[in-house]
Amino acid sequence: MRKFGPIAASAALALTVTGHEAEARRGGGFIMESEQLHFVAHTTTGNGAGGQMALCHLSKKSHILELGFWRSMQSYALSYDNCTGQKYIPLAPERMAAMLQSGEAPGNLPVEPRMQVAQVVTGFAGSAAIGATVALMGLLKLFAGLRRRRRRNAMTGANGFAQRVLDVMCHAAKADGVVDPEEVKLIAFASQKLTGLAYPAEQIERLIGMAGSKISDDEFRAFGQGLNAHQRETLMRGALMVTVSDGTITQSEKGFLARLAATLGISALEMQGMLRSL
Repeated sequence: MRKFGPIAASAALALTVTGHEAEARRGGGFIMESEQLHFVAHTTTGNGAGGQMALCHLSKKSHILELGFWRSMQSYALSYDNCTGQKYIPLAPERMAAMLQSGEAPGNLPVEPRMQVAQVVTGFAGSAAIGATVALMGLLKLFAGLRRRRRRNAMTGANGFAQRVLDVMCHAAKADGVVDPEEVKLIAFASQKLTGLAYPAEQIERLIGMAGSKISDDEFRAFGQGLNAHQRETLMRGALMVTVSDGTITQSEKGFLARLAATLGISALEMQGMLRSL
C-alpha cells in the first residue's frame, strides 16, 4: 500500500498513523488481491474539510482468474468519503477501543471488526460456466460425504431431509425472481443424488414455481428445525451452490442467504469456509 504521510490533527484527532489507499488489484496473473472498504457508521472525528470521518471495515478479497473466491477482514478504518473512495486510515484495536470509550464511534460496536454474512457473499461470482462448474464440484464432494454417513446410519430421516434440501434449493433459485437454466440443472443433479430419481427439468421448474417468493421468519426457522449441525451446514451449502451457479449473487439472494444463515445459526466465519470449499 502506498503511504500519504502523517495526516493533519484536525482530520483524525492526533491519530499517529499514516493514510493509505485501498488498492483495486494487487498481484498479477492467476491470483490477485484487492482491498475494499465497507461502511459501518459515522463518527465524530473531523475529516479536515468540515465533515466527519466514516468508520469502515477494511477487507481483503482474493481472486483467481478474476473470480472472487475468498474475503478476509483486515481491520477497522477511517474514511474521508463514507467508505466509497480509496483513501483511508487503518485503525488498531487500541485506537478503536479509545474511540468507543470517548463516544467518537457508536458504543455498541465490537473492538475487533466482525464481517457480516452479506459482506462475505458480496462479489463471489464469475462467469456462469465457472459458477456452475464450481457448484457441481462442490455437490459431488458434499453428496459423497452424505452417502458415507448414510451407510454408517449416522443420519436419520434421510427422505424427509432430502426433501428439505431440495425445498431450500428451490427457494434459493427463486430468490432473485429469475430462474436460470444453470440453477435448474444444479437442482436436478442434486435431486438425483439425494433421491436416486432423475427429475426432468420441467419438474424442477414446477417445484421452483411452487416455492414462495416471500418467506416468513417462521418458514425460515422451519427449514432448520430438528436438524443437527451437519444437516444445517448441508442446507446452507445447497443454497450457496444454487446462488453462485449462474455467476451472480443479487441483493435479494444475499438477503435470502443472510436470513437462512441467521436462522440456521451459521456465522459469517463459517460462511467463509463454505464459500472457500465450494
